[in-house]
Amino acid sequence: MKKKGIYIIVSLLFFCLCGELNSQTLIRLLNMNTRMSGQMVGYDATPFVEYIKKYDPDFVTLQEIDYRTSRNGFKDFTTELAAGLGYFSAFGKAMPYAEGEYGVAILSKYPIEKISNTQLTGNASEMKEKRTALFVDVIIPATKKKVRVVVTHLDHSTEGVRMSMIQQLNAAVGTGIPTLLAGDFNAKPTETSIHTGMSSWQRICNNFATFPAPTPSSKIDYIFAKPSGSWIVKSYQVLTNTTEITDHCALLAEVESID
Repeated sequence: MKKKGIYIIVSLLFFCLCGELNSQTLIRLLNMNTRMSGQMVGYDATPFVEYIKKYDPDFVTLQEIDYRTSRNGFKDFTTELAAGLGYFSAFGKAMPYAEGEYGVAILSKYPIEKISNTQLTGNASEMKEKRTALFVDVIIPATKKKVRVVVTHLDHSTEGVRMSMIQQLNAAVGTGIPTLLAGDFNAKPTETSIHTGMSSWQRICNNFATFPAPTPSSKIDYIFAKPSGSWIVKSYQVLTNTTEITDHCALLAEVESID
């Protein structure tokens, strides 16, 4: 009886330990600039669906997304992607374009609790295009923990405009929820908008070049996280196998929140 009692106690401890390990918030994030919302594949969502499926991400952050523009044949590109994957989705308008809208998007494997879209601007004489920061709040089913996922695509005009946009982004995102941020920043690691403007964020990515695919020479795409120091990077890759669908490399990260 004593041995049986010890066995039961050990078994309970084992299952408790497994439960604790499984409670860690592990997230796989894929980031992609779609090159004019699929211009290289005739604005067809299917090649992107097939590409994304290979990596089974929890979240996909997307830049250069059309919503019902004359350019893409008045398609709702974000919704087509989500339908093909069986994901939830959010589109963030940056500006009117070609009889429709142009901006960024997020795909989520899990139901979205909240969507927010914040316009980003800069000096009108320098700024080429208005941009936006889109974020969604999601409860991760395995742990019941809330995370915030943010996507942006900063203007390619000047460093001053990008710095202004990052300051607005930081104010909009806040600090109260564990957050992952990804996108095309149009800035190299040495620029002020990155090494100063993003100094409160934890860098998830490295400095390997991300553009153009397949032989990248410039680092302009990033993944960051908040709170800084509260994330473990399990893996990170610059994916150069995107040349049939876009001119940017994709970024794939698997991270764990330890907050």
